[in-house]
Amino acid sequence: MRRSKTLLGLLLGVLLAALPAGRAANRVVLLATTTSTRDSGLLDVLLPVFQAKTGYLVKTIAVGTGKALALGRRGDADVLITHAPEAEAPLVAAGWLIARVPFMHNDFVLVGPPARPGAGGAGAHGCRGLPAHRPAPGTLCLAG
Repeated sequence: MRRSKTLLGLLLGVLLAALPAGRAANRVVLLATTTSTRDSGLLDVLLPVFQAKTGYLVKTIAVGTGKALALGRRGDADVLITHAPEAEAPLVAAGWLIARVPFMHNDFVLVGPPARPGAGGAGAHGCRGLPAHRPAPGTLCLAG
């Protein structure tokens, strides 16, 4: 519960700080986000609460990071949620985007039995363990 309140507060701050004065008058926020953020279900939890607390209507468009950044650069979105810091920074530096505020990240965890080489554990490098865990040649199973 505390984590969701923190995320909501951060989302509120990011969305409100990014609104241009003219856009705020019509109470609609255009949010360009990645499909992975949409698919995570995070927006389904946070946006209704944000909308109820602020009176803003958030319209979302879920696209790839490159398209979301292009929407922001053209001014066709008020707020972006993307995951490519190296592509975002030049747009902020050039003045196309107002600010970059990191607010979430992904963790990828490789789990396996300690008896298998490369299975993970203290100090193990996850990428080294991937070949040892393929169920068959050319097959890789990932869950997310």
